[in-house]
Amino acid sequence: MHKTSIRLATAGLALTLLGTTAWAAPANASALPAVPPSAPGLHEIAGYPRQNVLPVWPDNPADASIPIGVIPYDEIAPKLNALQAASDRVSARVAGRSSGGHDLYAVVVTAPESRKEARQQEEWKRLIEEDPVRARTDRKLLAGYKTPLFVNANIHGNEWEGTDAALRVIEEYATSTDPEVATLLERNRLIVNVTANPTGRIAGTRANANGYDLNRDLTIVSQPETNLIRELTIDTKPIITLDLHGYVNPTLLHPSTPPHNVNNEYDLFIKHALPNALGIERDLRALGHPETQRARIPFRDDAPGVWDDFPPIYVPSFALLQSSIPYTIEAPLNPRGANLTPEERLRRSAINTDVHEVAIKSSLQYIQDNRAQVLFDQAEVYRRGWAGEPLRDIPDDFVPGWGPEDNYNTVFPRAYVIPTGPGQRSEPAAARLVDLLIGSGGRVWKAKKSFRADGRSYPAGSYVVDLHQPKRGLVNSLLEPGIDLTDRVDDLYAGPAAWSQGLTWGATVDTLWDKKLPTVQLTRVYDGVAQGTLPPASADLRLDIQDAADLLVVNSLVRKGLRVYRSADGSVVVPSTPGSRKLLQEAVRTHGVTFERAPARWQGTPVGEIVVGYLGGVEQRDTLAALGFEAQAVTAATLAGTLTDEVDVLLVSSNLNVAALTPENRAALDAFLARGGGVVGLGTAGANFGNATSLLSVTATAGPSLASGVANVVNRGGPVSTDASPYTFISQPVWFTDLGAGVTVEQSYAADPLLAGWWATSGANGQSAAANQASIVRSVSPGGNGVVLFGSNPTFRLHPKGLQPQLGRALLWAAQP
Repeated sequence: MHKTSIRLATAGLALTLLGTTAWAAPANASALPAVPPSAPGLHEIAGYPRQNVLPVWPDNPADASIPIGVIPYDEIAPKLNALQAASDRVSARVAGRSSGGHDLYAVVVTAPESRKEARQQEEWKRLIEEDPVRARTDRKLLAGYKTPLFVNANIHGNEWEGTDAALRVIEEYATSTDPEVATLLERNRLIVNVTANPTGRIAGTRANANGYDLNRDLTIVSQPETNLIRELTIDTKPIITLDLHGYVNPTLLHPSTPPHNVNNEYDLFIKHALPNALGIERDLRALGHPETQRARIPFRDDAPGVWDDFPPIYVPSFALLQSSIPYTIEAPLNPRGANLTPEERLRRSAINTDVHEVAIKSSLQYIQDNRAQVLFDQAEVYRRGWAGEPLRDIPDDFVPGWGPEDNYNTVFPRAYVIPTGPGQRSEPAAARLVDLLIGSGGRVWKAKKSFRADGRSYPAGSYVVDLHQPKRGLVNSLLEPGIDLTDRVDDLYAGPAAWSQGLTWGATVDTLWDKKLPTVQLTRVYDGVAQGTLPPASADLRLDIQDAADLLVVNSLVRKGLRVYRSADGSVVVPSTPGSRKLLQEAVRTHGVTFERAPARWQGTPVGEIVVGYLGGVEQRDTLAALGFEAQAVTAATLAGTLTDEVDVLLVSSNLNVAALTPENRAALDAFLARGGGVVGLGTAGANFGNATSLLSVTATAGPSLASGVANVVNRGGPVSTDASPYTFISQPVWFTDLGAGVTVEQSYAADPLLAGWWATSGANGQSAAANQASIVRSVSPGGNGVVLFGSNPTFRLHPKGLQPQLGRALLWAAQP
């Protein structure tokens, strides 16, 4: 077990007030608005309730919620409409649309507020982040601010009951005449994302309609449902965040095991997270169900790595970096399964609903009982960020069970610079990264003039990310390389063990360790802008493919009839032709890509319209779409009908047993290869396919399934890896040895492969075995097929955007080697 038994009453945990060092914005920053222009101005703030008649969806008897005994999706809007009609405490709106086209409902439950009162609440909420010292000494704020609690329900579609519990609480609070409820709503706001995954709820699937686990997407934000969760978390600034799930028996609730994200002010979290968890456990026991007599609290009950809060991809770990006290709540009883009677399904879902209701009410009560301290500590996170203070060393037994295995921390740099101009690998990638930082609650500035820092020169317009800012932990978590976890844990709940958008999203990012910011005037910005470059007319133009945006442009130009040529180094050349200028201007304006004059005696292979058949899943499908390729799904059972004459390249990312194909499907595969079809393979599946079809000969070795993170690589040059980053992203890394005749190494793992993450150092699957071995190889088969194999993972959850251009280059080359 991770922890010794803990007996701790909520009141028994000392809550210590800390110092009140003042904060300051960057000294060289120009006068700035306190909030982004996209946030509503105070004059636009309306009072509460803010009620809307929600559109009602048609009755759907096939809704998977019905057999479970929970509310079907089509009954949610009518229920909320009725509650709004009956009560001035309830405000509901359609806050977005899911990937499946269903309405996403956001609800606020609170006592009515006039416009003046609502504006005052907004001013106080902003003040907590902008001037935390002033906020936590403001008597009126401390007495009158409505502390928020955010409930995110049903993020996994087939974990239903959080929605029902939230609706139960909304209805009770809307209609209750209890004076204690009235007082609760006068001092709090309850914000509810009623069903974060409505399409999954209806279908009974964990994933959304696009096929993604939304609780792995908070720092990628590839899905509309995740965008809303992020927006609600940032905009409402909740004291406590509850993410309601199922099914783990007994009920599981945070805090989590180590490893802990190194960027959190963990002392300010765990001092509240543990006592509130114990309070929830106490209240669950009071339900009287045999199944709720004990909770599982990973911090207390589990070994390191079993249920960690390390990567910020989850709702709770993302919310923690926003200065919220977050929880995953896993209800105990799985109501799915063909062997359950209808009565047992209903019994289980009823208990699960009770569990989630308790979590909501107990957490609201914790805020009530500890109001002054939780407000102080939320502001303290922001104060430390503004002041640039180091993370605290947390002593053993800071809370019962805290030990050396829990201590994770980092040293914050002074700032990061995301350059523009010649020092930037990709302007679109830089703009995307800036958008992610700002959209996630971070702050970014732009230099008004050129400057020097740490011995490097930067042009005007370069982005400066000052880490003396309130959410520095969130920003640093996205930009820093990460840490090597290998020697500290031997398990993780789910990877990746390192992510670093700063190193894997394709932009050049420099770290400044000097204690002072560069001496240049800075202006805060609220979005990233890729200006792009187009040299004067009448010149042949070169485009170095360093981002998905570059591939989008290439594929678009080809479809519009322009001649495009691929050079030996993987870049492309667009000859100057009548009418091409307008199309190139449009490409630069739309995508921010950078063209330059082509060399005087350039040579290249014509690029045609390329159709990619993919043997894989949604990640491959959507990566190909991001690169602008026409794609069609292929499976072992459908080769005869899908691997048609127009397919130029086959992307293999899942296993295909060539020997087991039916004669008809084998004939389709043979015909594709006979006409010179290219192959790009990912991982061992790609290598196995290449060997089975005699396209090339390699031995592929996979690292442990837990191995993931950021790896050091050496680029050998060629159409795939020229000018690529020296870092790659891995998830169960693969390397290639015993290379047959004609196999060329484009990229290899460095002598010290792992920069950050987890990967066993020794053994047949460890780093020592992969050191200096190939991570990307290419070959031309005797029949003329271009083949590229990747040991890295360029499609993982749509995360490693810096690897997407490598995949695109490989597809271009494999189509016409």
